[in-house]
Amino acid sequence: MMKMDNKIFAFFKSKSKIITTWSAVFLFFFLSFWSNWKMSFLHALFITICLWFTSDIESKYIVKLLQRGYHTLFYLINFLVILSMSVLTTYLESLMLIIMSKHLSMTPPDLEGVQAFFIPTTIRVVLFTATVAISVISVIQNTEKESQRIKNELKSEKLDMELRLLKSQMTPHFLFNALNNIYSLVYTKDDNAPQSVLKLSDMLRYVMVDCQVDMISLEKEIKYIDAFIDFQKMSMENKSNVIFEKKIDNNDFKIPPMILQPLVENSFKHSRLVSDPNGFVHFYLIQEKNDLVFIARNSIKGMSLSIADPNKKPQSGIGLENVKKRLGLYYGDNYSFEAVQEDNKYVVTIKIGDKFNEKDV
Repeated sequence: MMKMDNKIFAFFKSKSKIITTWSAVFLFFFLSFWSNWKMSFLHALFITICLWFTSDIESKYIVKLLQRGYHTLFYLINFLVILSMSVLTTYLESLMLIIMSKHLSMTPPDLEGVQAFFIPTTIRVVLFTATVAISVISVIQNTEKESQRIKNELKSEKLDMELRLLKSQMTPHFLFNALNNIYSLVYTKDDNAPQSVLKLSDMLRYVMVDCQVDMISLEKEIKYIDAFIDFQKMSMENKSNVIFEKKIDNNDFKIPPMILQPLVENSFKHSRLVSDPNGFVHFYLIQEKNDLVFIARNSIKGMSLSIADPNKKPQSGIGLENVKKRLGLYYGDNYSFEAVQEDNKYVVTIKIGDKFNEKDV
């Protein structure tokens, strides 16, 4: 019942503009000749119906010739429609005058007044030409609006599909790397192996359940990153070389889920923390008002990361490439992504929101 009511409401809403327009046309002709209200009413009704009929035929059928490229045929048919309607309405109104003079017993003075109702054929041509022109313009504008609406819907659907695909890529990518870490702990008979399985379970719950939304609170993403860092520390000796500093104004600040984690994961992967005692990973998060900056720094040893070079493809660039694509889909031009290699360190910086003032961190 509710759906039926909505359809009826939508129908009348869509037709309200048309009804209002033609009511105004009728009222104009009705008030233009007020000497005899009966004749004014019939005259206004007759002209309005003729103009509406012309507009309807034009909108539904004739304009399609123009849309399909039959320009000559379009102009020819419109010329014939305008001419024939102008002549036809003149004839019919003349006939109406004769009928009314007989059946309403109008005297010659009355007929002279009635003759004032009749519009010259030249003016009729102008009226029907204007009606045709307005109808054509209206149809073209509505067609363009509908075309744009469809394009926007298709674009939106495409973006949604891309986002779902990118999010689905993160789960196996994350799981693959996490299982590798657990395997290393088990292989070396590390006492942290059982605890690592429990932490992985908690992280998977976040990835599989909490992340099934478009946006998530910064607080939840940070808790996940903290858990991920703790998970990585289990297999490290130099835990003090891992730093995560935060400056947050609003924990409810919304960001896409799993948008920062790939940077953290990438830093651990390339820092060689396990094998290099001088290796390090440093993370800095700044959130102020509607802006967010996240910086990931990690040591590099005896290698050159190619992610910063667009002409090279890294061995495992799914994570960072995924982040860049998702940032573009979510924020358009309102973000920046920068990856720079400096001597013995690699720095990735994400900025979201208005232009963020550079800060020394």
